[in-house]
Amino acid sequence: MTVNTELRSTNIIVTALGGEGGGVLANWLIEVANNNNWTVQSTSLAGVAQRTGATIYYLEIFPRAGIKDSLPIMSLSPTQGDIDIAISSEIAEAGRMLQRGFVTPDRTTLISSSHRVYAIDEKTEIADGTMQAAAILDIANRYSKHFVHYDMQAVAQRNNAVISSVLFGALAGSGALPFNRESYEEVIRQTGKAVATNLAAFTDSYEIAQKAGGAVEHYHPQIADAFTEGATEIDGFSLPAATTVKGQELLAQLAADFPQATQQIIYEGVKKAIEYQDFDYASHYLDQVASIVALDSGDGDFELTNTTARYLALWMCFEDIPRVAQLKIRHQRMEEIRKEVKAEDQQIFYVTEYFRPRPEEICAILPAPLGRAIIGSKLGRKALNLVSGAKKLKTNTLTIYFSLRFLAMLRRFRRSSLGYHHEHSMINNWLDAIRLSAGSDRALAIEVAECGRIVKGYGSTRERTSEQNTAIVAAYNDHRHLSADDIKALRDAALEDDSNTAFSKRISALTRA
Repeated sequence: MTVNTELRSTNIIVTALGGEGGGVLANWLIEVANNNNWTVQSTSLAGVAQRTGATIYYLEIFPRAGIKDSLPIMSLSPTQGDIDIAISSEIAEAGRMLQRGFVTPDRTTLISSSHRVYAIDEKTEIADGTMQAAAILDIANRYSKHFVHYDMQAVAQRNNAVISSVLFGALAGSGALPFNRESYEEVIRQTGKAVATNLAAFTDSYEIAQKAGGAVEHYHPQIADAFTEGATEIDGFSLPAATTVKGQELLAQLAADFPQATQQIIYEGVKKAIEYQDFDYASHYLDQVASIVALDSGDGDFELTNTTARYLALWMCFEDIPRVAQLKIRHQRMEEIRKEVKAEDQQIFYVTEYFRPRPEEICAILPAPLGRAIIGSKLGRKALNLVSGAKKLKTNTLTIYFSLRFLAMLRRFRRSSLGYHHEHSMINNWLDAIRLSAGSDRALAIEVAECGRIVKGYGSTRERTSEQNTAIVAAYNDHRHLSADDIKALRDAALEDDSNTAFSKRISALTRA
């Protein structure tokens, strides 16, 4: 038998994250090709683990009618410039296929969901390590022969299905393969599993794919309000009407004392402070921001005020043990977990939480004098080591649930705690530096305000980033010759690595000058 060197196979590459049914999709592709009298060769390269690495499936299909007395030459691995159809379950994975040269403008139909699932590398980046979806979209449009894209995860969710059936429908609707719609649907029926659900998602996606590809969707959280309802439109921001006396007072202060260009960010900060602590805490937040807006010239739509308000709200709502407990048992979180695991309304599911409190975090919730005494004592630290360390707790048990509720209730006494005193001491020093610099150098004040983004995380990360912010503020107070560029350089160095190496070198060099 001779080898056919004229006809070529149709080459398909599929990338999917763990749990998205990539293997199911590959098997469906194999079946639909076989049912249409095409021969198939397939292989797969597994990702690292669930949600940490995409699995790559590679298929080559060839019409058996074209084989006759010749064998087609097929490969077990994809080659750059030799892919006819590239399918991706997420837009960043499409970008990786583009980067590897699997998508070419003369040949490749690219099918991808436009939603984002952030990779581990993106999440662990100290600063903003996220890929820009819009840039990937632009490149994909230019470097693919045909690009089919829309939020396929949203299609899957509204049909209560896995995204594999949506991708299957997108492929069928794209017309990239010479198979009729019925042959795709028959493969789904043959599996006998979740047939109605998968067919509904397939049909929904098929109809969308028949139209032009959509744009990458951006996430804009809706303004949800626990203490207000109704709205008055102000420059694109819906300023709500208060439903409580306290809420009315806060919103009246917000409307009277702050320019419209600042109200949306400050309003979000007020909401966060109320949910974190209480109305008085939100009032304190407004008073702190008011001291900044009084010094703001208004340039750049009050950039100084907006920057300070944003990072102040995040810093004031630091994650101590009561906050963590509050977040763990909140109803909204449990509903989100139920939705993610696709549990029925009456179905019981179990959640195991991982905790690793350090002695410092335990002392942080104690009254300030007591906390200082214990953390400064060798005997106290030894006692704390007995209850600190890694723990796995099942929140569905009554003992653990009510223990977490008790810890969450301790936020009532937060203002007297060691952690509160420590955090607010640093916050006040930071705000003082902003106020001091705002009077003479607005650009410098903005850079000092931007240093609020350094403070993040918990545990040792929180300790390191807080110390970096404090060091920058101290350097500014001790060395008034530092410029806006110097402060920015220090901030960039702090965000460069998590070892403190770059920051230590940079601050030593600047303070010696």
